[in-house]
Amino acid sequence: MSSRKIIYLDYNVFAYYFDGETPDLCDYVDSLKSTYDFCYSPAHLEDVGSSLMWCGDIDEEEIKKVSQRAIDKVVSISKITNDMEIVPGKENNPAEFVTEFPAECLHRVLAGAHLNYELDPKERKMLDDYKAQDLEGKISNVMANLPVDFLSRPEYEAPFIRKLDSSPQLRRKCAAAKVSDYSWKSISVSHEVMEHVFEVLFNHLEEIRYKPDHVRKSRSRMHDVSHAIYAAHTDFFVTNDGGLASKIRVAYSYLGVPTQVIDYEDFIHSPELSNHSAPNAD
Repeated sequence: MSSRKIIYLDYNVFAYYFDGETPDLCDYVDSLKSTYDFCYSPAHLEDVGSSLMWCGDIDEEEIKKVSQRAIDKVVSISKITNDMEIVPGKENNPAEFVTEFPAECLHRVLAGAHLNYELDPKERKMLDDYKAQDLEGKISNVMANLPVDFLSRPEYEAPFIRKLDSSPQLRRKCAAAKVSDYSWKSISVSHEVMEHVFEVLFNHLEEIRYKPDHVRKSRSRMHDVSHAIYAAHTDFFVTNDGGLASKIRVAYSYLGVPTQVIDYEDFIHSPELSNHSAPNAD
């Protein structure tokens, strides 16, 4: 693996590049490839595969168009990342970087589509139940004004830690990986532990109504959490989803993840990234 710093683009930014309607973005990303590495993850192929998994009752001609567009997106991801992928570590190991043409990952995603079919109604019900507790949005309006480090305050941290500690499944995973606390340094040694902690954390943010997602976004939300998990192993995460960016900043701040979250407009219109010193320079 290269020693250069790594940029993780949210799927919406990949889509802008693919569509080619933002020449400035395409030119900027291409120029950065001489200095930085870009990577993709299974979450990106979950997003690509969604058009195939949830296509419903469409005719054969439309299926061909959807399939071709998915193939074109795979090629675009390959072009941007040079096939650099971050994948879950096996058993109690951390995530790792590999070189793989994205179509191989898409094949695995589609083979596991049944898991998405099972999770989707559960995800939708969870968001619906949380929304029912704050129909007028009064709580979410208050939560939206809290600072990025609010989760470290005792009144917010205590209920979150109770949720983590009350999970027998998480306790078993921590014991197997010899994880003693929930800091980034500890949980990052095991993808299974890290994934579990992130899922509880993002569900907790939904429950306390911090930048809550719309119920109709249940499918994409599952991918969003995965993006947050994989991007934590990189240097920069770029997204044009303000709500997701806010939640990831809270999560990273609390856990101690060093990844810098960059808003899309700042990414393409400011010298913030390009003015960084040479990759991994002291």
